[in-house]
Amino acid sequence: MKFNWGHGIFLFYSLFALSLIIVVIKSTEFDNSLVAEDYYAKDITYQRMIDRKANSRALENPVELRRMEGGFNLIFPQADLAGPVSGTAHFYRPSSSDFDKMVQLKTSEAGSMYLASDDLAAGFYRLKVEWNAGGKEFFDEFTMQLRP
Repeated sequence: MKFNWGHGIFLFYSLFALSLIIVVIKSTEFDNSLVAEDYYAKDITYQRMIDRKANSRALENPVELRRMEGGFNLIFPQADLAGPVSGTAHFYRPSSSDFDKMVQLKTSEAGSMYLASDDLAAGFYRLKVEWNAGGKEFFDEFTMQLRP
């Protein structure tokens, strides 16, 4: 059987259709989850986040995060603050929201809080700390790599 132009056209369109099918299959396997489900509401109130970051930068002693056995110690600057610390700590995993964890802040008398990392899967995390003290709102962010 001789290879003529009709066979070439058939082969071209067959390969084209096969490549389209492969692209469709690959696109259905892609995880296109959002960073936050309520991203629009968070976008509108982003100026508040900018103000919180500015308040944190204005502190004489910044918030510290120290690695401890089985977790982290979050240390708040008691000298700069008037009143107790309250807020949330969010372990944010960029690769999958399934591994995210939210913790309510409960500081000790010394102004520190232990955050256990034993129940977190190994990988890259951003610790987003939104906290209030003395009627002011603050925001600090730390990056960490947890290993098994």
